[in-house]
Amino acid sequence: MFADFVRIADILEKLPEKRLAIAYSGGVDSITLARAAEIVLGKENVLLLFADSPFAPAREKSFALEWAAARQLPHQTVEFDPLGIKEIVENGPRRCYYCKKALFTALWQSARALGFNVLADGENLDDAADHRPGRAAADELQVRHIFVEAQLNKAMIRDLAHDFALPNSQAPASACLASRIPCSIPIKKSMLELADAAENILSDQHFTACRVRIYPDLAKIEVDASELEKFWLKRQEITSQLQQLGFKSIALDLQGYRRGAVNGAENTGEQ
Repeated sequence: MFADFVRIADILEKLPEKRLAIAYSGGVDSITLARAAEIVLGKENVLLLFADSPFAPAREKSFALEWAAARQLPHQTVEFDPLGIKEIVENGPRRCYYCKKALFTALWQSARALGFNVLADGENLDDAADHRPGRAAADELQVRHIFVEAQLNKAMIRDLAHDFALPNSQAPASACLASRIPCSIPIKKSMLELADAAENILSDQHFTACRVRIYPDLAKIEVDASELEKFWLKRQEITSQLQQLGFKSIALDLQGYRRGAVNGAENTGEQ
């Protein structure tokens, strides 16, 4: 993976002022970019910006901030309330565009206030090939996609994360909690909290890629197709725990987990 790192390093070394702020979620993409930037630029020239919002799963927030603190990398939590924006709450097909526009605007404000004039995200070639309205917002605000510039896809990033000995190199893909709510159903904070709590139940049972889609009074569970039998064996225990959260009906998607399942052709972002 040396050649992949060299391409990233070449881009980072040419940055204005050799300083980089990163839209940081703690996922494998942003954490790998953070480690690469630390190596090439030095800790003092890297700033990790974590957006603290109702869309961020609690476990991911804890991991992201703990890792940054353990590495002693400069980081800042940026308060972000997407539920204060009508176009996001309405959850239409362009929800992700409006969300990313507001999010990156907030991150840019924090970056510039701290003297950073380049902001990057963790988008890679696989993301660029997907339908992502949020990317248009990032491009409008001149957010850099370092991995795309270096021609790296997700598998290459995971290999780099493994070489860096990062703890989540093989962690399943993640996404904001809003992606658990089907397009056109208005988003409420209580629904986001339900999705987070429900997925924690599955994570505690050591399912890998999983989602709990939130419909009115219904939890629709998606686990990886290879784990459907495992779920069936644990269904009574899981069902009981989900009922305690308040779900009246619980369904299992027999097609298994797949990105964009609640939106079909109107995929609004990472799902």
